[in-house]
Amino acid sequence: MPEPAHLAHPRGVDVAEHRARVLAGLTPLGAEEVAVADALGRVLAADVVAELAVPPFDSSAMDGFAVRSVDLAALAEPAPLAEHAGSADEGFVALPVAATVAAGDTAPVLPPGSAIRIMTGAQVPAGADLVVPFEWTTDTDPVRILRTAAPGRHIRRGGEDVAAGEVAIAAGTRVGPAQLGLLASVGVDRVAVRRRPRLAVISTGAELVTGAVPDSNTATLLAAGRAAGAEVAAFGPVVDEPAAFADRLAVAAGAADLVVTTGGVSAGDRDVVKAALREAPGFWFGGVAMKPGRPQGFGSLDVDGRRVPVITLPGTPIAAYASFLLYAVPAIAALAGTPREPRTAELGVDVAGSDRTVLLPATYDDAGRIVPLPGHAGHSQRLLAAAEALLVVPPTDRLVAAGTVVEVLALRPEEDLHAR
Repeated sequence: MPEPAHLAHPRGVDVAEHRARVLAGLTPLGAEEVAVADALGRVLAADVVAELAVPPFDSSAMDGFAVRSVDLAALAEPAPLAEHAGSADEGFVALPVAATVAAGDTAPVLPPGSAIRIMTGAQVPAGADLVVPFEWTTDTDPVRILRTAAPGRHIRRGGEDVAAGEVAIAAGTRVGPAQLGLLASVGVDRVAVRRRPRLAVISTGAELVTGAVPDSNTATLLAAGRAAGAEVAAFGPVVDEPAAFADRLAVAAGAADLVVTTGGVSAGDRDVVKAALREAPGFWFGGVAMKPGRPQGFGSLDVDGRRVPVITLPGTPIAAYASFLLYAVPAIAALAGTPREPRTAELGVDVAGSDRTVLLPATYDDAGRIVPLPGHAGHSQRLLAAAEALLVVPPTDRLVAAGTVVEVLALRPEEDLHAR
């Protein structure tokens, strides 16, 4: 992968260009079949066809009495917003109560000229075409019915939500609690889902191996990968020695669908990742016009006929995390079959522009607008831990005005409540 000529510019390539480089050619992983109970959070790899109708039969939408509408022909139909019992002197029809049907009971046939007491969700008896709510009645047996309605009122028809043989949920849908409930309702036991991407994280640096500096990058990126829906595993830290790194990378790539490395991609004498992969076919290293996180790299390895992408990130904790959110999280989504546009939010205050993309720890105001936290420092993990999101300030030589819609990178689950 040749280095673009415009990399000679001190800023480097822009963020969008590098993100497109990472995502180019990524395709969803293969499918596997799982029990419906294990499908939560997974992405459907095939349409799910209903084996059962929803509802499975005609059922009552109200507690009341199942009747034949012709038996109430002498009564007036209420106005749409006047569904009340009224008084006993307004006229009524008295019907004997032939039976009571609760949810789960097998409903008997409704004899002409009678009513069956019915509960919400119970099967509507054959012959009944109307359910009269309790509120439209007095007495119990015989029941005095004071109001009527058009046939079909207060009856949920079998299959009106989902018909048997119909596609209940389309391929590509992520299964949440509501989808899980629908899958159970339509009678399927197992579903085909996209395989979860396997993420391998390799941190580099002798200071991490010796324990002189805690390996926070591995902890952070494993958690971020898990939150993005990947199965994660650590293959570091690794010492600053190209052969040792290359050996560890080969093992990681053999066990993963995506490898992310941290550290060793700048221009120093000990930049092991760059040294090990600079001459590898298809690898690119260079600057991206972003702060923090300028040094970046990307390529792929051929492992037993599989293309395994390798995203190489800088080693500074905030730069590594911000870069992971910008590049690795979209890659995980693409592999999982759920690519989506970047999240955005409205800027709550004016923010100074720069000649590169700037990532600022930020929070949301009461109106849901994104606002940078005060005291920004590119190395402050404490400030990052206090933030709800990273504000992505686009490169510009002007002030980015309040009200501008900007990209945001989620740092907490509740961020979804604000971002578009």
